[in-house]
Amino acid sequence: FMTPSGKIELWSTWFESWGLEPIPYYEEPPFSPYSTPELFKEYPLILSTGRRSSVYFHAEHRMIPWMREIDPDPVVEINPETAERLGIKDGDWVYIENMFGKCRRKAVITPIVPPWMVMVPHGWWLPEKQGSEPVLYGTWEININNLIPMGYTGRSGHGCPLKNMICKIYKAEGPP
Repeated sequence: FMTPSGKIELWSTWFESWGLEPIPYYEEPPFSPYSTPELFKEYPLILSTGRRSSVYFHAEHRMIPWMREIDPDPVVEINPETAERLGIKDGDWVYIENMFGKCRRKAVITPIVPPWMVMVPHGWWLPEKQGSEPVLYGTWEININNLIPMGYTGRSGHGCPLKNMICKIYKAEGPP
């Protein structure tokens, strides 16, 4: 093992030497049903941006036509119960919004996602849109990072609420 002791370390001697908590601990995310219950009333879904596309590598290759044929649109995966409650159908364009921003995505209704969560692949941009400011390939319209805050990290200075933000979703007037 690549640790100072050469063993599995539940007590991290590296963390200890850096002045950090040497044993694993749990810290509630900065925005959640438990840490911000009042905000959760307005944004009642957990947003995970950890979903990856099997076609693209992060934000790369959106401009390759045959890849766009396979995975053409920026999507959000929504549980059928949640979609029905919100009047959203498969293929509808929706807004995902929280206190930091919003973006537009195409709804994919799937039982894979729990009713209290939405899953969003990251790294989307639209090569068919203008690349210069203010459009920036549609970034301000469809990029899920519009909803992710800067500066919220764990005690170690690492991490970001990419897989545990809160949000709401609602129908949009159409595609970006």
